[in-house]
Amino acid sequence: MKKINFWMIATIILIIIIAGLIFGRQISGMFVVSTPQDIANKTMNYLNENLVAPNTTATFLSINELSGLYNITFSYQNRTLSVYVTKDGSYIFPQILKLGEKIIQPSVPKQTIGNFYIDEKIEICKENGKPIVYFYGSQKCSLCEQELPIIRNITLLFSDQISYHENIDTDKDMEILLKYNPNAYIPFYIIGCKYFGIGPGDLSGNNSDVQLAQNLAALVCSVTNNRPLTVCAMVEQLIDQIG
Repeated sequence: MKKINFWMIATIILIIIIAGLIFGRQISGMFVVSTPQDIANKTMNYLNENLVAPNTTATFLSINELSGLYNITFSYQNRTLSVYVTKDGSYIFPQILKLGEKIIQPSVPKQTIGNFYIDEKIEICKENGKPIVYFYGSQKCSLCEQELPIIRNITLLFSDQISYHENIDTDKDMEILLKYNPNAYIPFYIIGCKYFGIGPGDLSGNNSDVQLAQNLAALVCSVTNNRPLTVCAMVEQLIDQIG
């Protein structure tokens, strides 16, 4: 009977183990697998860098698998929201629709003068008994900078009749903004919580800034019971068109 060389067997086993470790490292280096937390971190970075309003932050809450996707839940402005992300972290969806499920279309607000809409269900919001006029913008937004002097001049005409909230690169009054404008587009106006709208989008025309000023004045008159009379009399025809 041949004697078993235990040293040779031990050496072969050791070589196999070492080769396996080296080979395993090479394989793991070839295929980088993202963990759910990696995907969550990547998604939150994307949201905070590209989608949330200036000087605000979305905070991660949880991640779960759903129908081959990751459902990421986060907190933003005191609201719990969620998005869906592919497992490779390449695509993000604000929502998914289940085939066969009935889609309820949201109600479309009634449009009025200019680029503004009417919220017919809301009472006029006030501060110290005066209707509140909100303006949202950013110094990084060229259109906001163009429209800011216009809203400032108009609100000065109504200084005794309204409370003016000017929000430039701040998270103040974000709750009211997101109610009317979930994507936080700017420039944005909310007049007495009754009228709201994004800026006209083009102030390049000779009369466009004048038209915006007149529309704003008429809408403000509508929430101040046409006061002051000296101002509101000049836009009486526009007030009649508001509806």
